[in-house]
Amino acid sequence: MPVGRTTTRSEVRAIAMVAAALLVIVGGIALFLNVVASRGDVQIRLGDDYFNAGDAADIADDIRDRGPVLFSDLAGGSRDIVVNHLGDTADEGWVAFEARRAGDPRDCQVSWNAERSLFEYSCDDTVTFPPDGTGLEQLSVAITDGRIVVDINAAQRGSTTVPETSGSTIVISGK
Repeated sequence: MPVGRTTTRSEVRAIAMVAAALLVIVGGIALFLNVVASRGDVQIRLGDDYFNAGDAADIADDIRDRGPVLFSDLAGGSRDIVVNHLGDTADEGWVAFEARRAGDPRDCQVSWNAERSLFEYSCDDTVTFPPDGTGLEQLSVAITDGRIVVDINAAQRGSTTVPETSGSTIVISGK
């Protein structure tokens, strides 16, 4: 018959000390967060207000060759957007909009039909959208230092702003 191992008094004491240390650490973190939050200068940010889509000239060339660009929201999974270029130069004619109608599931998305020059909707083959995405939630776009900057949270803020930079900013579209 096997003999069971008994816990020694020193092992019990070590386990109790580790547990007490963990409680002190967790309590200290909670106290720190409470003090910092009560100061009033803490801002909770659940994501960036702006999406940097990339170099305007490069993306304009890509759209001309392959069609509008779908940017999938890899972080939250629900803010997929489309960026399209309708202008003659890289500094003009940019549009950005949600890739699905409000309230529709994630598998509902627009896809570009180059032959028809319009977006088709995956959840309803009778629904189409023009190249500027009219009918879908529009997002503000600016060209800042040659880069496409999409203001993805303007609706939540109730206003459109352009991020401050050291270079030039060209506002293309707004809410």
